[in-house]
Amino acid sequence: MKDKGFPIFLSIEAIFLLILYYASNGESVWSSAILGFPFVQIGAGLRMLSLSGSTGNGVAILLYVLLCLLPVAALLLFRRKRPLAPEDGLLVLLSLFLFLALYFMVNPGKIPGLLSGEEGTLLLEQSLFSGAAYALMFSYAVIRALRHFMGADRERLQDYLAILLRVVAVYFVFLAFGASFQVFLERIAPLQTDIVMGLEVGLYDGSNYFFAFLQYLANMLPYVLNVVVILAALNLMKAMKENRYSQEVTTRAHRVSRLCAVSLAATVLVTVALNLLQLLYLDRLRSVNIQVVIPVLSVAFVLTVLLVVQFIGENRQLKEDNDLFI
Repeated sequence: MKDKGFPIFLSIEAIFLLILYYASNGESVWSSAILGFPFVQIGAGLRMLSLSGSTGNGVAILLYVLLCLLPVAALLLFRRKRPLAPEDGLLVLLSLFLFLALYFMVNPGKIPGLLSGEEGTLLLEQSLFSGAAYALMFSYAVIRALRHFMGADRERLQDYLAILLRVVAVYFVFLAFGASFQVFLERIAPLQTDIVMGLEVGLYDGSNYFFAFLQYLANMLPYVLNVVVILAALNLMKAMKENRYSQEVTTRAHRVSRLCAVSLAATVLVTVALNLLQLLYLDRLRSVNIQVVIPVLSVAFVLTVLLVVQFIGENRQLKEDNDLFI
């Protein structure tokens, strides 16, 4: 994906998530539905085919077996192109697990510990098996990626890092405009219910809604700033790929380090300001959420970036000294 197109993609993702969660009114069933895809839909289709008659039941069983054996089939294809590795055993485990997971997708009433037959609860129970299947897939993908990383040269490692940064940016956008926005909707839901029921209407003059929105902004701010840092880092990597000893690389490296420091400081200061504001309006708020931020990981990230920036500057200076000597 091109650098200019990636920020546009992230913006579209953010708008889509806001619309999606607002339309669902923050219901967690969306998460279950997404996690259950496509296993729940496959199970429903196989069940419908199985109940259509003896012929349909035979076809459904055949499709069930073929779908569950897909990871093993992929393993056989890999074996023709490269030697098998220990992590390939996860594909066999995934195939065995699919027999269990798809069985419960087809027969959800037989899921152990199913509490009720309600649609939301049933979907949540099914999503647990889907999530376990996804966990196996991602574990295999991560271990295979690590094997590729170990044998890659510097340029390929930069390409892998750029892909990883894009994936992380997509995830941060989800946290900012999806998960955090759902928490905001859940926080204002009791306020709307109490107003409708006429409970202490005078208390709700808008302060609670305003502070709930401020809390949402404070929660999403670190993720948004992280995305900004990632976009700057991607530009830095692009410049390094063209000429890692250029002045532009040094300039962009310092820009990334400044963004890291500013984002960390902004996150801490916004949290402190919100805590103090809540204490000032304590008598008007339905609930107070005081946060203590200890950004150990963020500080470590900033120090790492600063170290890389210093390393880039020293490399460029060494290159200039060598050119003068020659």
